[in-house]
Amino acid sequence: MTTFRQWLTRQRGREDAIGDVADDVARDDALVADDYAGIRRHLTDQNAEGSAIDAVDDAHAEFERSDDPPQPPPEPLSTR
Repeated sequence: MTTFRQWLTRQRGREDAIGDVADDVARDDALVADDYAGIRRHLTDQNAEGSAIDAVDDAHAEFERSDDPPQPPPEPLSTR
């Protein structure tokens, strides 16, 4: 399963705020978290600008909407 950080790394080079925060995260040697909460907490602890926090929030929302991580098929409504 793809972690949020792996997904975010693949967003490097985008010409938007998500691409910018992806570049920042990739260059941050002190950041060890792979999950959204850990990355967001690190940025907050490092007094990142509000726009960077907003971008990581937007990136996480996009990650959750994507098929990466793959979503399991829905449960059937009936079991006939």
